[in-house]
Amino acid sequence: MLLLLGGCVKKTEYDALQIENQTLQTRVDETNHLLVQSQADLSALQAQMQQFAAVQTTLKKTQLELTQSQEELKALKAQFDRFRTQRRSAMVGKKFPVLSLDDGKVLRDAEIMAVTAEDVSIRHADGLVRVAFAKTTPDLRWEACYDPMEAAEKTREKMLLKARETELRLALEQASPPQTPDSSAALPARNVVDILRTQLAAQRQALNTDYHALAAKNPGAMRGVVWNFSQPEASPLLNTLSGSRAVLGISRLQAQRSAILATLQQLRELDPSAR
Repeated sequence: MLLLLGGCVKKTEYDALQIENQTLQTRVDETNHLLVQSQADLSALQAQMQQFAAVQTTLKKTQLELTQSQEELKALKAQFDRFRTQRRSAMVGKKFPVLSLDDGKVLRDAEIMAVTAEDVSIRHADGLVRVAFAKTTPDLRWEACYDPMEAAEKTREKMLLKARETELRLALEQASPPQTPDSSAALPARNVVDILRTQLAAQRQALNTDYHALAAKNPGAMRGVVWNFSQPEASPLLNTLSGSRAVLGISRLQAQRSAILATLQQLRELDPSAR
């Protein structure tokens, strides 16, 4: 056979074919090895994708549970706020033959006139007094669901509102023209009236804006509420003594109403026809 091959193919060509065949076989082995490794990498990647899909599903489920928990918490807070407001409204008119306060004061023939988050107004035999809940009694604090953090927040809101009113008043005063010595006596009063009217309009606009925001957050609770947009401070919702419904955030509107009434009183002292 070698003799026959030798007669057909030269030995050098045969050796070259052998070397080429070995080279090709080596490349085939390397390609097979790369294929096996690629398949292993693909399997690992598929496993990671499955894990990612499982994590993503768990994340969506957790987010849904978190949203539900937040809604439940929001509903509980709204329910508690309604309960707290009802408790405080029910305290109005309650009478005590003798009421001993924590600060040592003793009030006789006491009657609760108004209740807020921070304090309680009490009429007694010697007049009318406004007492911070921290200085009342444990029973009154419990009955009103007193919360020091809530009281501090309401106080902060009132201070911010008063600061905004002061800034507005100062801006209006700076914008007013200076008075000459021979100006009439009625001119300064008229300037004050104009300032108070502008301040009153701004306060009413702010109250209407906050009412819109509150109604948007509590559409169910605010359904059927009568609101006076021209004189919002006269709206029945803000009168705690008339049995206003409990709505989360209404105390902020009531604080704005008190500020409007104070401005209106100052305005009427200069202009009795003011409304």
